[in-house]
Amino acid sequence: MSDQPAINQMSDGQIVRGSYLLLRKQIATSRGGKAYGALRLGDRGGEMEAKLWERAEELLAEPRVGMVVAISGRVEAFQGRPQLVLASIAVDPLASPADFLPASPVPLAELWAAVDAARAKVKNKHLRRLLKTFFDEPAFRRVFELAPAAKAAHHAYAAGLLEHTAGVAGLAVAVAGRYPHLDAGLLICGALLHDVGKTRELSLGPPIDYTDEGRLEGHIAIGARLLDERLAKLPDFPAPAAAMIRHMILSHHGDYQFGSPRRPKTAEALALHMIDDLDAKMAMLRAAAAEEPETGHWSRYHRLLERVVYAGPPVWDQPDQPVKTEAKAVDSAVMPGLFDMGEQS
Repeated sequence: MSDQPAINQMSDGQIVRGSYLLLRKQIATSRGGKAYGALRLGDRGGEMEAKLWERAEELLAEPRVGMVVAISGRVEAFQGRPQLVLASIAVDPLASPADFLPASPVPLAELWAAVDAARAKVKNKHLRRLLKTFFDEPAFRRVFELAPAAKAAHHAYAAGLLEHTAGVAGLAVAVAGRYPHLDAGLLICGALLHDVGKTRELSLGPPIDYTDEGRLEGHIAIGARLLDERLAKLPDFPAPAAAMIRHMILSHHGDYQFGSPRRPKTAEALALHMIDDLDAKMAMLRAAAAEEPETGHWSRYHRLLERVVYAGPPVWDQPDQPVKTEAKAVDSAVMPGLFDMGEQS
């Protein structure tokens, strides 16, 4: 796998031979009535559309989505974007799909250290015991550190949920320090637990997709249920605090149009919604800027962000050019000062 070209480094005209994860497979029909394969291939670095124009029904009979396939072909530009035109494709029986899944660029140990640092800021004994029922349980911890945060929107890769949670929890610590009227323990606890439902909403696959439970209920409802299951093991947990944490899980999407069963009605819930949205959008923007620019220094249109984003080099890496200004002389007879205007008749 290490000797083959990475998808995000392929260029127009390049001849490619290697093994990649089959993410989508469709037998389509051309205008001339000929069957062809419309595919999507991926590796840890990215994804690319692929076409198989010849012998599609024969060659695609065995490969299934989620398998690793050995391919040969050529990169060609189509509508300004690279795609692979395949000459051959077959199942690679020696390859493991897990080796091709994209994963968080941040080491797991570093992400867990960030989560543990946020947990250490929670001083209330009841909240600390609640967090232990999640993050000190080995089975949950293992699932949590593998889970993606989304199918495609943000942090859509292995350990994406852990990365996103660490980011939101770190922001919660900072925001609680800035606004003393917030209950820091509640906010940090909500930040750490707001997306626990994604451990059962999403499957790594491959490819990443929704589970049946995820499609039927969604991670917000699942998360509230997981919370209640843990609270049942803590009979002395204060009911008012339980209600506040449950409300943060139920309202963290902010508004009904974004799938939130409730809108934030406490300061901690509103803060959680805003920092959750910030961390997700920063991840979306970073991913969009990392793609091949559409034109110049600008990304392709991002459907969720509803805009193009700057994808050029950092400002300090650009050539040092002084700002050009054009000073224009002003004729005081034409442009009088405020106190020169006098009465107008």
